[in-house]
Amino acid sequence: HYAPSAKLRLMEAKALQTGLDLLGANAAHLAVWSRSPLKSRSQRVVLRRMPDDPAAAARQLFAVLRAFDAEGAKLIWVETPPAGPEWEGVRDRLQRAAAA
Repeated sequence: HYAPSAKLRLMEAKALQTGLDLLGANAAHLAVWSRSPLKSRSQRVVLRRMPDDPAAAARQLFAVLRAFDAEGAKLIWVETPPAGPEWEGVRDRLQRAAAA
């Protein structure tokens, strides 16, 4: 179990893009891990693609969070994984990390 030093929030893809649009070009210290393709006008936002495969996402999860910490993210936004039993482990780990 890994707790990032940055604040982690789970959000739906539409909310992620809306937040990036509102923050605009001045956004900084923000990292986003999502299955949906997102765009930011800021070069200081770190965008990483979450795998569509739940097993691959589970394997990458903690490495991605550590990489975001290493890059100085103060806030991490993660797209809420899809509903369904195959994504339950990823959702559980993300909810625990967000609560830490």
